[in-house]
Order: sequence, then C-alpha cells, then structure tokens
Amino acid sequence: MFGSILTSRQTSELHKAIVQYLEPLLENDRSALDTVSRVLDVSPASGAADDGIIPRYLEKKWSTVLRLQKKILDLENEVNSYKVLIEAGAGNLSGSSGAGGDFSGKNRLNWLPSASTIQLPTLSTQTVNSVAVHPLLPVVAAGCSDGSLLAWNLAAEDHVGGQKQIAAHTRGINRVRWSVLPIDLTRVNSEQYVLASCSLDLTIKIWEGDTLKHVRTLTGHDHTVSGVAFSPEDSKILYSVSRDKSVKIWDLYTGYCIRSFVGHSDWVRDLDVVLVNNSLGLETMRRSTLGEFVLTCSNDQSVRLSHALLGVGLALLLGHTHVVEAVRFLPMRSNKYVDKYILENMDRYTSYLLDAIVNNTLYADSLGFKYCVSAGRDNVMKLWLLPPPVLTPNRAPLPSSHNSSQGWHIADLLGHQSWIRAIEVHPNGRYLLTASDDKTIRVWDLKSLPGLGKQTCVRVLQAHDGFVNSINLASIPQPKKKFLTAEDAEKWLESNMRCLLASAGTDNTVSIWS
Repeated sequence: MFGSILTSRQTSELHKAIVQYLEPLLENDRSALDTVSRVLDVSPASGAADDGIIPRYLEKKWSTVLRLQKKILDLENEVNSYKVLIEAGAGNLSGSSGAGGDFSGKNRLNWLPSASTIQLPTLSTQTVNSVAVHPLLPVVAAGCSDGSLLAWNLAAEDHVGGQKQIAAHTRGINRVRWSVLPIDLTRVNSEQYVLASCSLDLTIKIWEGDTLKHVRTLTGHDHTVSGVAFSPEDSKILYSVSRDKSVKIWDLYTGYCIRSFVGHSDWVRDLDVVLVNNSLGLETMRRSTLGEFVLTCSNDQSVRLSHALLGVGLALLLGHTHVVEAVRFLPMRSNKYVDKYILENMDRYTSYLLDAIVNNTLYADSLGFKYCVSAGRDNVMKLWLLPPPVLTPNRAPLPSSHNSSQGWHIADLLGHQSWIRAIEVHPNGRYLLTASDDKTIRVWDLKSLPGLGKQTCVRVLQAHDGFVNSINLASIPQPKKKFLTAEDAEKWLESNMRCLLASAGTDNTVSIWS
C-alpha cells in the first residue's frame, strides 16, 4: 500500500468518495468499476448515503477547496494592500479619520476602498463595459460587449452560482444605470427600482429591478447610444446621449421621446443630471422651480451645461485636448473644499472671479450646482467652476453673462498614465474616484488640491489585468425627510453610507471592493 498523509478513516472516506464519483460514469463498464473498487478495497455500494458518504461528496469537497484557496488569495491581497498603506503613510490603523478613512469602522462617512474582496468572472466574450450597484439591494448589474446583461446577488454564498445572465441587446452594451427612485412602471401599485441599459444596437431597454424582466424598449436614436441617466426627482424621466450628437429625454410610462436637442458637434459620450436644491434635503434651502440641468461631454473635446426643459446651452467648458469620456457635477458638499482652494490661491485668478463667482450667493440660494469635473483621453481630470446662468422671473434660465458663458478651469488632477474612462464622486463630497486604461483606480482628495503642498491622489487601487472600463459607488438612498441643518444631513448620510464599490474591465472580471 502506498504511503499516505491521511489517517485510515480519511483514506477510507476518500476511497468511498472516489467510487461514488466513478459509479455513474462507469455505469456501462462494470469491469472497470469493479477493478477500481477492488484496488481501493471499497464495494460500489459503499457510495450510498447509508455508508456515511453524502451525495456528490467528492465534488463538494473539491469546490470547498477552491473557495478556500480563493479566500486565502483574497486575504493575502488584503494584507499586502494594508502593508502598502502603512508604508505610504496613507492609512492609520489606530482609527484616525485621515485620507485613508477609519479602519475601526466608526467613521463610515470617510470610508475608502483598499482591497478587492470579491472577483466575479465573466466569459471570454463578455468584456464588461459598465457596472452598476443596486440603490438598495446587494445586487450588481453589468453590461457586456456581447450584448448580455449580467447580475450577481452579493448576499449569495456562491456568487458565481448566483449570477443571472440575459441576452439583452443584439450588440454591445455601453452603459447600465439604476433609477434614483423606485417607480411603478407596470401600474399595479408595485414600486421598484428599474435598470436602464443602452447599446450599440441604437436602443435603450428598461428592466424591472427585482427580476430583471424586460418591460420596455426605447427607440429613436440614429446611432450608438453612449450613456443614460435617470432624473433625480422623477424616475419615469430618463436622459440619454448618443453618437448621433443628440440628448434625448424619455417618458418611461409611454416609451416616447418627449424632448431632443443637439449641443455638441460630435459624438456625445457621457452625461450627468442635477436638480436644483435637491442635493442636501435641507428645509432651510428654498426649493426652486428651475427644473433640471444636464452636463454632457463629447468627442468635440468640450463639456456643455444645458437646461433640460428647453435644451438651451448655458455654459461651455473648453480645455481638454482629446475626447472627453466622463463628466460629473460635484455635490454642494464639495464646495467648501474647492472654495478654500481658490481663496488660498487667488494670485492665480482675477479678483473678479472672487467677487462675482466664488462668493456669489446664487449658487446656494437658487442652484444645485457650482463645480464639476471632467476627464478623458488626455489622461487628465479637470476641475471646473460653472458660471451661473442668468435667472429672470417666470422665464427659463439664459446663458451665463460671465466670462462669455465659459467655465473657469480651476485645477488639473494628474497621475493616470492613460485614458480616463469613468468618474465617481464619493457621497461625502470630498473624494473623487477615476478608472483608467492604465489598469488602476485612483482616489483623489479635494481637501488637498494642487498648490497646497499635499498629494492630491491619496490611493491607487489595482485589481484588474486590463483596462478599467467602469466604476460605481453604491449610492445613498434618498432621505424621506427634510433636515434642519447641514450637520443633521451629514449624520444621516454617515448612518446610511454603503461601503461598496464595483469596478469592471477588459480582463473579463467585475471586482467588488467592500
């Protein structure tokens, strides 16, 4: 008998499990099964449950080994990541709330991802172009280059087994987005979040959030649909941008395009939507009737601020030297960091900027935006101050009278070595996250903007072996009440902070950072 590191009982169980596994495979070759059984000193009947071996014992043991190996690799990666943070001085394991956040878990508002905890593989044909975390549930959706829509339940024990796959589009999916608020599309008093996917096949499709059942297809674009965004106030309103240069607004109840306008001279890549005075939920902020504003970016190397109701262009941001891939409004919580930077570096700007713009109460009193960021194929993320539009009673906003309706370039955030594909804004308004073709995700701190002697990029995350196409931070659910003070709003934000980031790339994986 050969030597073994197993005990006699373990050896007996292993032999029984081998015979149990081979028995259905050798059903038509009993002589081979008898030979194996004789060599292992096990009768074929010993594979039965009454002999103490559970069904499919060998397969279950093998899958357990694989899960343990993966867990060991994840823990090793996490330990290495913490070592890097300690050596770089970016984190404080004693529980301070600096740029690295609070590792004791008490300061959730400053949480930052540090290590990928779950890797979700896709097929070789399923390069993931976009990923989105459900607003409420532990569900991650992904749109792939082969037109398939994937979804994982992160609460499932076996994440791969918990995957749902749908043949959603006939060509690649460019973007997936969850609605900001639940909606009852079926009109049966059953509100739920919905998912929108847009594709190279010129369509947008809407999916029920709980089941991912297809409920509507939107047609009307004449070329590739690049991006979608839900209204922050009314989830039946969806915005989309396309290679046909247009921005379209859809009514999801009817499926009709209710408005369309063209503002760029080339392919429109991405968009963001903001509702005035809706970013903090404060009772002290007077609710405006101005409606929503749309920020778009394009292959024409510009960023455009438009009023959603009429499509009127209000401001133009020029400065990128290549295609602009991503754009985002900064929440009003970010203003204190950027305002401080401008005030401490006024020698770089004109006094007119200080008097007319930075201290302009119009932003706080009537508008829900002040700053924005954009990034693209010039490897740079740019920070902009948006000029306030001209507001006239009982009329729609008009183009800004400041700086010839052009935005002010405030700073460049440098560090990526290749195209920047996506931008995410941290719920606390202090941090920005960017994904790039250099295979990294970078975290930027607005509190240490250039010129203050501090490093703006406070963390570099690596988990992908290919271009990082998409990132998405788990959103904060909309509060059901109004807050009296900004401090109350911040406490609510911290208590509802979901410490979860999803990323995806050309290495055919979705990474979960939590």
